[in-house]
Amino acid sequence: MILTTTHLSPLLSQRLEVIVAAVVICALIFELVRRQRLMERYAILWLLAGITVLVLGLWKGLLSTLAHAVGIYYPPTVLFVVALVFVLVLLVHFSTTVSRLSDQNTLLAQRLALLQQRLEQEPGDGADPAASVADRAKGPPTARG
Repeated sequence: MILTTTHLSPLLSQRLEVIVAAVVICALIFELVRRQRLMERYAILWLLAGITVLVLGLWKGLLSTLAHAVGIYYPPTVLFVVALVFVLVLLVHFSTTVSRLSDQNTLLAQRLALLQQRLEQEPGDGADPAASVADRAKGPPTARG
């Protein structure tokens, strides 16, 4: 006899769906890292979320225990609290990353402006400016013997 979700109790069916969703999320994250579409430092957060959902789905009494520990009377509400905390952690992490990248972008723009100013102040020999920049990047000419 094939066991389908219609033969299972609604609570067990929901738990199985949560477990399958968590496993799919973790597998998707591993695949994205393997294909180098997601950096490892970001994958850790997503794997942590997937593993948390998996643990909550596998450990039957954990949701009720957490709900009573924090004073929540309806245990499924804990899932929303956990999701909210995860989203807040992601937002803080991405905000710090964007702030750091913005600072780096400003610094690079300032350095580029200084380099352009130096090039404009140097006397030119009428040569192609792009070629002279490439030659300067190589460094001073060396004596070859």
